Amino acid sequence: MNAATVASALLVLALLDGAFCGFRSAHGRDGRVLRPGAVLRSHVQGGLTAAAVLAPVVVGASLDVVARPAALAAYERAGTAMLAVYVPYAVVVLLAVAAYAVLDWRHRFLATAVVLGPGTFLRPAVAVVGALLAVRVASDARVATLAVAAVVAVLVVEPILDRGWRRRAPELELLEPLTAATAPTRSGAASRRPGRASDGHR
Repeated sequence: MNAATVASALLVLALLDGAFCGFRSAHGRDGRVLRPGAVLRSHVQGGLTAAAVLAPVVVGASLDVVARPAALAAYERAGTAMLAVYVPYAVVVLLAVAAYAVLDWRHRFLATAVVLGPGTFLRPAVAVVGALLAVRVASDARVATLAVAAVVAVLVVEPILDRGWRRRAPELELLEPLTAATAPTRSGAASRRPGRASDGHR
């Protein structure tokens, strides 16, 4: 693969990862999130956040290649090493996501329990392994620094989204007013108990 292909593949993986981070931040953590109107928005927000935090790294690498054309080979080596780690992980996750999307709820649960849950847990470790391998094969301090910076940028996407979603998402609606309007109060329940007892005596 040439440098352009390697860079494009890494960017696509990073944007997909950001989209999944957006989904995880918006769903499954609070039952009060109304999912239908928020699914697309959460994916888009995650992808845009990933693009924003990665932009300085992309600009830095581009400027470095312009200033040092010979460094392009080091970037290609580092990127290829990262892809060797990230592509197998991404394929497994994408297959699990496809299964989650098309299968019934039992198989969805299986995909989540066996692949998606452990995959989310292992995600930071996989990212770090890719960075360490890139540093090892790059043999260039600037390339190694930017590779590490790229991984750090990817890993901060989800914490950023976790904080931002709660402040901005209109889909997050509290149910306390509905609960207060529909659920019987303790005093009401208590006031009905003597009536039931007296009915029993009658």
